[in-house]
Amino acid sequence: MYRSLKSKLFDEAYAPVQIGRFRVVQTLGQGGMGVVYSAQDLQLGRLVAIKVIRDDRLREGAKDRARLLREAQMQAKLSHPNVVQIHEVSESEGGLFIVMELVKGATLREWLDREARPLAAILERFVEAARGLSAAHQAGIVHRDFKLANAMVGEDGRVRIADFGLAVADQSQQETEPERTAGAAAAGHTSKHAGTPTYMSPEQVRGRDCDARSDQYSFAVALTEALFRRPPPPAIERLADRTGALALPADPPAPQWLRQALTRALSLDPADRFPSMAALIEVLVETPKRRRRRALAAGLVVALAGSTALGATLFAREQTKSQCSQAENGLASLWDDTRKAALHDAFTATGMPYAEKSWQRASSMLDAYAKDWADVSMSNCQARQSATLPLERHFAQSAACLDRQHDALATLLTDFATADRALVASADKAVAELSPPDQCRVTPTMQLIDGSVGPTKTRVRELLDRGKFLTITHEGRDAVAFLETALAEIRSTADVAGEAEALLLLGRAKSLLSDGPGAKDFLNQAYDRANAAKYSALKWEIWNELAQVHAVVFDDPAEARRCLDHAKSEHHPDPRAAEAAIAAVESGIFIAEKRPLDAVALRRQALATLKSLYSADRPEVSLARLSLAAALGEASQLQESHQMHAQLLADLQKEYGLEHPWPARVELNHGLDLRELQQFSKAREHLEHARGALVRTYGETHLWVAKADVALAQLDIDEDAIPQAIERLERALATYDAIVPPTHAERVNALVVLTEAHMTSGQATKVLDVNRRLLAVHRADSVHSKVDVPGVLANIGDALCTLGQCEEAQSYFAGLLAYDPTSEPLLQALGLRGIGLVQLRQGEPEIALALLQRALKLLEQAATDRTGLAAMQAATMRELAEALAALRRDPRRVRELRRRAAELESAE
Repeated sequence: MYRSLKSKLFDEAYAPVQIGRFRVVQTLGQGGMGVVYSAQDLQLGRLVAIKVIRDDRLREGAKDRARLLREAQMQAKLSHPNVVQIHEVSESEGGLFIVMELVKGATLREWLDREARPLAAILERFVEAARGLSAAHQAGIVHRDFKLANAMVGEDGRVRIADFGLAVADQSQQETEPERTAGAAAAGHTSKHAGTPTYMSPEQVRGRDCDARSDQYSFAVALTEALFRRPPPPAIERLADRTGALALPADPPAPQWLRQALTRALSLDPADRFPSMAALIEVLVETPKRRRRRALAAGLVVALAGSTALGATLFAREQTKSQCSQAENGLASLWDDTRKAALHDAFTATGMPYAEKSWQRASSMLDAYAKDWADVSMSNCQARQSATLPLERHFAQSAACLDRQHDALATLLTDFATADRALVASADKAVAELSPPDQCRVTPTMQLIDGSVGPTKTRVRELLDRGKFLTITHEGRDAVAFLETALAEIRSTADVAGEAEALLLLGRAKSLLSDGPGAKDFLNQAYDRANAAKYSALKWEIWNELAQVHAVVFDDPAEARRCLDHAKSEHHPDPRAAEAAIAAVESGIFIAEKRPLDAVALRRQALATLKSLYSADRPEVSLARLSLAAALGEASQLQESHQMHAQLLADLQKEYGLEHPWPARVELNHGLDLRELQQFSKAREHLEHARGALVRTYGETHLWVAKADVALAQLDIDEDAIPQAIERLERALATYDAIVPPTHAERVNALVVLTEAHMTSGQATKVLDVNRRLLAVHRADSVHSKVDVPGVLANIGDALCTLGQCEEAQSYFAGLLAYDPTSEPLLQALGLRGIGLVQLRQGEPEIALALLQRALKLLEQAATDRTGLAAMQAATMRELAEALAALRRDPRRVRELRRRAAELESAE
């Protein structure tokens, strides 16, 4: 304030106030907990509200700070349209602040004071507030200070509950502590007495524990004040009156049912109130509806006295019924018995053994989808006919939403008519990707989307839907070429929202093929076009996809987290489904951060969310189970991982059949588990069967087939079938070269396994060739390379020395010494050993001896569980023995080194 005044008096500029990464814009208000500012988030580029906690609320230091952090973290977990979202809790210069969603609008008190509001409008606002409180209660949170000033009415008309500053967990989660003294409360400490006296429940006044029914009491006080322009007597006064009687004002008049509801909610004994906020909401919402229905029935009885009036009434009702019947039958022309029979024939014509089961699953899902779509369409039509509130924008948005779903279904059914094997295999997954009809249902509290609601041209939507289904069913293969052609056509129509969607799909298809740079480029373009089109509903998907690319393809968890923060801050049309999608990506970030246990916890949470949304046999649930099993493997919880793979395999084979590619993918993982357990015979049986099933659906040139070939090659190496292993690996590499970029992690892994096969067979020339290919991959794109460069340098040096080219090998071994010896002692050992070997071959055993002794010491200090360490130790021992023998020194040590080397080699 001082700097602002000074700048105006003396025309001086002053630096803006900054709290952490947030630049303060202006003061919004202050209360018992602290001061609230609007601020600019300099990292995410958005406006937020920041509550800076008053120092006197932290007088007990760490204990108060921990309590406030716990309360804010509880609310941050709560995501509901009628609750202000908390983004984060942080500290700056010793102070504590909470970053929240910035709601532009007025408090509920200000909204009431601006003009006289009709009863229907007041009830609509308070029902929204009640839903916010109910959601908090379901999350185990009690507000404890609900009042008119703590509810915001946004510019979009939606109410959001704010200021959970006094919130505590519900009694099932609340920690036990002695009641504070009156003196402590007066000193500003948070206690069971904290709150605003007018709105405090009787149990708060008495200093007793509060639960959801306490919030119900405060809510009823606020609603009474809104209706009668004055609150009921405070609880402390009613408690002093032995009768505790409550008499609501007679004026202005209010319906008797509403007076009864308020009287019950304001009972002094919590047991006499409504059992929950949900029960009170039902009274506030359903009672007016029942009264309207009774009024309509009474009106009809009166109208029977005049035949003209009766005829008019019946005509109007029949007209409404007829109009809504048309809405209900909107999908009849798309999904009828004739279409079903034709599509069934198309599926079975592929000749796949699982075609019949795939059709049954897909058609059952489509039946349910058509029923849901018709239900929403009918509900919206009936609501529009009887609407008394100004909901035209709601109906227009919902109609556009239903039209988009209608077109998407039409495109999918057209594709089903010419289904290939891959589409038949993934038919249920394609149906599952249709957006839920319930997203289009009109409700007074639905969130209206400003600006673009997506592509508007039918042809553009058809291209996008086809590209989406192709990406899903062919996993990026063939989708890129189709989408690039579609993008050119979409751009010619000047449909910017459609262009944004096409770019997102291209980014997703590139990501599936592990083309990180290509995916990143398309996704960045998608965000620019979504911004230009004001297509807000698409932004979270773009950011989430970028986070996935940075975590999985680029192995850059820091950048992935930044993208994920953006995704979380954007609008989500389907919050619970979005929550599961974001959790899946964040679990991948945890794995990139080497935090597999956190990844396991998050994938368990995502699986639980999906199980609450879908039936157990839905593709989304099966994929979540597979992801959880993979995370368990990363966390070395191998037993549970193996059990999950085995159970999922059994479930999928029962649901889809033995030859379907979905169970085949899980069977592939199960085979790898069995190899890890050294059950080679069973592993080979499962891997061969999985490969055969995958080939029958996708053909030989497919990523999953190549993955099966590499797994079988590793098994061949285990069992010394080296020529067969090399043949498989060369076939897999031909597939990778045809489909994915050179830096693809699985392609790199295939080259590493090929190195192992050539080493086992003693083919130094081929080892040299493969490792030079790996080094070329790294040098072509070192930023995104997954190549183990030190290992490659060591392999090249060893191969060159074996081929008598030790002088050339020296530069490769020297490259290993460039790594930090304190953080990478093993690389230092490999470098020293390599240069020692060069010196030995060049006739310098004295120099070689010193280098090899240092190398062996470092190798013996290395972690014993490192792959290939024993072989490297054995080789170094033999070379050290050779150097000692050349110098005619210590024959006893020479014999000991050779004996130990032989023991290590036999153990391998």
